[in-house]
Amino acid sequence: MDKVMSNKNLIFFMTDQQRADSSGLAINNIKITPSWDFLSDNSISYNIAYDSCPLCVPSRTSLATGLNPLHTGMLLNDLPGKYAKDNIPIHEMLFDAGYEVAHIGVDHISLMPKLKDRISYSCWVDDESYAEYASGKGYDIHRSEDQCDYVMENCEGTYIRRPYSNAVVSIWDKPLHDFKDVWFADKAIEYIKSEHRKPFALFVCLWAPHPPLTVPQSYLDMFDMDGFSFPPNIGVPNKDEPASYEKGSPRQLAENVSADGWKDAWKAHFALTRLSDDQLGRILNAVEEAGIMNDTAIVCTTDHGEQLGQHGMYQKMEMYESAVRVPAIFHFPEIPIGRYNGPISHLDFVPTIVDYLLGKVEYPFDGISLLPFMEKSEEPPARDIFSIYNGNHQYGDTRRMVVRYPYKLIYDGRDIEFFDLSSDPFELDNLRSAESLQPLIDDMFTSLAGWGKRCGDAFVSYRRGEPNE
Repeated sequence: MDKVMSNKNLIFFMTDQQRADSSGLAINNIKITPSWDFLSDNSISYNIAYDSCPLCVPSRTSLATGLNPLHTGMLLNDLPGKYAKDNIPIHEMLFDAGYEVAHIGVDHISLMPKLKDRISYSCWVDDESYAEYASGKGYDIHRSEDQCDYVMENCEGTYIRRPYSNAVVSIWDKPLHDFKDVWFADKAIEYIKSEHRKPFALFVCLWAPHPPLTVPQSYLDMFDMDGFSFPPNIGVPNKDEPASYEKGSPRQLAENVSADGWKDAWKAHFALTRLSDDQLGRILNAVEEAGIMNDTAIVCTTDHGEQLGQHGMYQKMEMYESAVRVPAIFHFPEIPIGRYNGPISHLDFVPTIVDYLLGKVEYPFDGISLLPFMEKSEEPPARDIFSIYNGNHQYGDTRRMVVRYPYKLIYDGRDIEFFDLSSDPFELDNLRSAESLQPLIDDMFTSLAGWGKRCGDAFVSYRRGEPNE
């Protein structure tokens, strides 16, 4: 591609497993995301945005390429890259256009060649960098045994014992500046303050609030959960859920968590979210101090959400709103600020950023550019939004989702759930048997099946009431 030099920098900031509803939320007048909220109020933000998969590596790989997981081939948490393909990430697109590119944070994008080896980075700091630093300080940063539970997970039809981080909370008793995400933010600030001879693209990928729930005491002390109104379905499965959910990993991880345990887990999640938000605030301050705020596009999101006991489930790996909804902020200088409902998809991020920074560059994206609608202060076009789940470590439980807001259909390869999110935001009432909704349900299922066929989805039969072959 021909080099297109923009005069705008890019900072792409993302967290891991952050609930979308933490944005704009306060507990006893203590905001959970003050920096995020400030940026949102001065940017383009979308109230309703969805990931392409409620799992780290597939979501991040799609987010980096603008391609859905069926096209990237990355359907699992496949960090070694067994199924990785030679898809072009935004890092490479911007590098080829003449950008200086830096990555700081977790590297959970699976490509072949690997992300780290695809281009010459001006700065590369990742988990291994932090592990080396922590080892030099004499820190044991491994997950403790009491923060690990084992589940029997569907792995290609056989149930295998697998370890997962649980909802147990522990205290980070070392200096705050040595906490992984604070350390990553320090590196990002150093990079921003360094000399740049051309526009830069800085990707900052934090780990929090992903479990294990190890939290500095000062952040835990911020929130008194006695003043918080919890969702009504903590620890309560839906009465009319598909039978396959009972054997799923999220249900097993939630089985032995008490009411007090959920209270502690929510507190820890919010504390880690606030810690991450403070790092965003520090980065924004560094941009201001460098005098480049008007020359820097800033994009913020997370890879997926966290259920925290809703529907009797923990972690992600299901298609409920708590797991698939993500925050979405685009700070584009010279573009009118605005708050829109959406819905949009993670797949729209890269086309939008490329459009803003480089112009009408043609790539085979599965998402759309939102820039034309931003420029006109318009809502994005109404369309069906899709998401997919195929198992964590190996192919296993399957979930498919289509949202035609406010309606949502979830399909597990045999049974469906159908929700009206406008009247039932907690997804308590499965409307799949509502006679008046059958034409809409049939039409949305046909849309989902057609999408699967176009994407070459060989994992699901798309025949309701029949098991996958």
